[in-house]
Amino acid sequence: IQFDEPAFNVFMDEVNDWGIEALTRAAEGLTCKTAVHICYGYGIKANTDWKESLGAEWRQYEQIFPAIDKSPIQQVAIECRNSHVPLELLALLKGKIVQAGVIDVASDILETPDDVVKTIEAVMKFVPKENIVATTNCGMAPMRRDIAEAKLRALGAGAKLARQKLG
Repeated sequence: IQFDEPAFNVFMDEVNDWGIEALTRAAEGLTCKTAVHICYGYGIKANTDWKESLGAEWRQYEQIFPAIDKSPIQQVAIECRNSHVPLELLALLKGKIVQAGVIDVASDILETPDDVVKTIEAVMKFVPKENIVATTNCGMAPMRRDIAEAKLRALGAGAKLARQKLG
C-alpha cells in the first residue's frame, strides 16, 4: 500500500512532531509492503505557483528523509525525472527501497528508454541498484491516455534496458 502524503514537504516541523507517528499508525497491522510518496502536487495552480517559488533546488526532503528512514514504512516514492529535488538527498534513505520517478508526469514530452536508464544511473550514485524500483514521478490521471500509455511503455522498455546495461 502506498500512502500519498502531500503535506510532508510543506509542514516539515509537523513531520517530526506527529507526521511519522500518523503514517506509522496508518500502516499498523498491514502485512503487505508499505510505501510513502511525498507529492509536490500536479495540475493545481496553487501548487504550480508554490513550486515556482521554491528555487532551483527543492531541499525540503533533507529535513524529513531522516525521520522517514527511521519509520517502519519500507519504500519511498520520489520524483527524480525533471525534478528539482537534489538526488544526493536519496542517500538519507539508507534503509529504504526507493521508488525512483523516472517518468515526468507534468509534461507531455515522451521519455525514451535511454532517458529512463540515464535517470536510473543518476539515482544509482546514491542508492544501491537492488534498492531502486523505477516508476513515474506521480499519478498520471490528468494526462491524455495516449501520452500516459506511451510514457508507461517507455518506463517498461527503459527498466528492461537498465537491467541489461546495469546488471
